[in-house]
Amino acid sequence: MKRLLMTIVAAMMVCSMAIGADRMFFVSRNLNRNIIVYDLQMKNGALDVENPLHVYWYNQENNPVTTNELNFIQRKMAYGYSVTRKGQNEVWIKLKAYNKREVHICKREGKWVALATINGKECVLTEIYAHCPSKTSCDYMHIIGTALSDGSQQKEKVKG
Repeated sequence: MKRLLMTIVAAMMVCSMAIGADRMFFVSRNLNRNIIVYDLQMKNGALDVENPLHVYWYNQENNPVTTNELNFIQRKMAYGYSVTRKGQNEVWIKLKAYNKREVHICKREGKWVALATINGKECVLTEIYAHCPSKTSCDYMHIIGTALSDGSQQKEKVKG
């Protein structure tokens, strides 16, 4: 019963964190229930264009509701990102795990969002699901978001 209650509380926290003001998107995987979170990072009241995202683990598996920073290898090869272009209070990034598309971090209608092309539509990116046969490889990913044009949910499968 205690484990069930902890699972419910953790699930509620993940749902609430997915819509938080600073939450851009997250990565989930088939290997366990832990997620990698990408939060907006501000500096002196403006977007930190050098390091626009704080990326970390949100633990739900063994130590629910705790967080851990990425290690060096995770940051450089798997879950990190690089800034490809900078604008005034906006940036474009590429994710290390899938660098074929840019993600545009900017404000839309007064709210910070991560924009990505999904199924040919400009979308607010909400989640990336990675199907991984092991900790060091990925078969495919689902890129998931909401289309700006009509509010429809979009999900595109891409090779890892």
